[in-house]
Amino acid sequence: MMKKKVFALVAAAACVSSFAFATPQTQFEQGQWQLDLGAWNPKAEVDSGDIYGTGGDVSTDTKWNFQGGLGYAFTNRLALQYNYYGLKTDGSNETAGIGTDGDEHEVNLVYSLNKNFAVYAGWNRIKNDLDGANWSDTNNVAQIGLIAKAPLAKNLDFYAKGAVGTKSTALWEAGLGYTIGDNWDISAGYRYLNTKLADGGDVIDGVKLHDDTNITYKGFIAGVSYRFGGGHKEAPAPEPVYTPAPEPAPVVETPAPAPRNDYYFESIHFGFDEDQPLPSEQQKLENFVATAKANPTDTFKLVGNTDSKGTNAYNEGLSQRRVDNVAAYAESKGVPASQMKLEYKGDTDPVATNATAAGRADNRRVDIWQNK
Repeated sequence: MMKKKVFALVAAAACVSSFAFATPQTQFEQGQWQLDLGAWNPKAEVDSGDIYGTGGDVSTDTKWNFQGGLGYAFTNRLALQYNYYGLKTDGSNETAGIGTDGDEHEVNLVYSLNKNFAVYAGWNRIKNDLDGANWSDTNNVAQIGLIAKAPLAKNLDFYAKGAVGTKSTALWEAGLGYTIGDNWDISAGYRYLNTKLADGGDVIDGVKLHDDTNITYKGFIAGVSYRFGGGHKEAPAPEPVYTPAPEPAPVVETPAPAPRNDYYFESIHFGFDEDQPLPSEQQKLENFVATAKANPTDTFKLVGNTDSKGTNAYNEGLSQRRVDNVAAYAESKGVPASQMKLEYKGDTDPVATNATAAGRADNRRVDIWQNK
């Protein structure tokens, strides 16, 4: 009976090192906050042979724990994030009702590589408190990790992440995230963690451990994320200043100018998730520059577009970068910025279906209109 009780205590003492928001983010908006709330339902397992050399695994019952976090984006690539996880499990019939009653706090710096990948590094403080035994310990873990996301359908992403850390810590998690509007995400996945429980020579409830002992935590995890703030507010318009109306000037009859209209000129195309034109579009760019310089009184409207892959917010930014790069090329060749008007439409104005690769290729474009 004593051995079974000690098995239960060891199996329940999971120490966890992790990076997980309700939906892991790989891209940020400067000045934006993210609040995460959720729950996970882990069980703990340990190889009893690590203690007694008898072989066989023992485990605790699962228990729902609160998990939450708060993050802030310093720039469009760098964010600081805090996470909390409860580390509570119930004892099984085998473990005579003994579980754990600890918690975990972690702080990570996260750096976005692109919309699909981010890396992170930070510190993790994990308190292991064995409920019903004379054992409590706190691990301080330094960790590094990688986050990956890939779109499966509009607003639906597959995500995965993994990390390694001190105290023999390793983890992975994978699941699905769904975007609800621009500011809300929900997710569900499975999480696996393995880390050191105790060193060889430690005594747990009167039993001396022969070797270093690791423990595994694994279970279902789900949550919701809300993002707020960010962006740049426009300065308020100045208060109107009253000035008396000037004396009317004599009316001089002049002929009305001929009406001007926008005429479609050309479309510059781009590769998937690229903001520089395809090499095959070089002749179109040179034709645009030559026409603009030959017609200095005409203005040209540049309208950026994307396919439907990715979130609305990301696609709006991608269409802006595409337009800005075409305009920058024209300026470098002598076209004044005042001759160009820039607009960004993201994925809201497709010219072809987004259900096929060919259609999405047609939608990755900057349309040029000539006003004359």
